[in-house]
Amino acid sequence: QSYPKTGPFFTIKDFNDWFSSLPQSWLPPSKKYNDPYRSLLPDGGVIKFTHGDLHRGNIIISSSKPAHIIAIVDWAQAGWYPDYWEYCKALYTCWYEDEWRRDWVDNFLSPRLREFEVFAEYTMAMGSV
Repeated sequence: QSYPKTGPFFTIKDFNDWFSSLPQSWLPPSKKYNDPYRSLLPDGGVIKFTHGDLHRGNIIISSSKPAHIIAIVDWAQAGWYPDYWEYCKALYTCWYEDEWRRDWVDNFLSPRLREFEVFAEYTMAMGSV
């Protein structure tokens, strides 16, 4: 089966099928293999409006005490994505031992570690490291 190069996608399953196909998209049909990770992406859930590049550099914090968020900037990667996407993208923006990842992301996004493991496999397979 061939998948579109981009969306829109009508279901989370359609999006997940497309995303999981990307690492093999350059292979000829005779070299494609059964994806061992695809079943780990949830086809259920909800679609949410997502920033898509949420990291410390895109969050403006007040200089006064108590600190509060003034703005979230750089919405170029924003869109409607499965509910696990924001968490995966937020973890992907930082080093494994980074304070942002270790101390903050799980405080404002629901952890989706299984989905992130699959996300990381796909992005590494595509050379996006």
